[in-house]
Amino acid sequence: MLDLDEAERNLRADAQEIVANLRTLRRLVLRTAADIGRSGLTGPQISVQMLLVVNGPMTVGDLGRDLGLCHSTVSGIVDRLEARGLVQRTPDPADRRCTRIANSPAVQRYVQDLADSPEAPASRLVEALRGATPQERRKVTEGLSLLRQLLDRRRH
Repeated sequence: MLDLDEAERNLRADAQEIVANLRTLRRLVLRTAADIGRSGLTGPQISVQMLLVVNGPMTVGDLGRDLGLCHSTVSGIVDRLEARGLVQRTPDPADRRCTRIANSPAVQRYVQDLADSPEAPASRLVEALRGATPQERRKVTEGLSLLRQLLDRRRH
């Protein structure tokens, strides 16, 4: 039977291994730091734009929830993207008290052109998953979803 100190050491070792794996996965899957630097955008700005590509128009609150950032931080990111003409704010047609954020038409065209190119941010992941069985893909998805749920629980 493990004593409390040994159990805590094992837990911390598991956490360190997960963090190391996440760092490596980010480097392998997403664009390199040099690519991001050339774009003139920060990592959080790219993350906002990627969420808007995947989900379509979102509120600042929705973006913050998905990114794990506070409302004021996301609002500042959106302000900077809007100043560069990369996103647009529009009133929500269903609730005019809310504002929805969307990528600008130029960004939408760029993303559409990029989607099928070998430089697409997810292209490395698509290629890796192409060699996986459906069961392996499901395990990866379920494991990452579970990790996200556990982290979300800690925030609330």
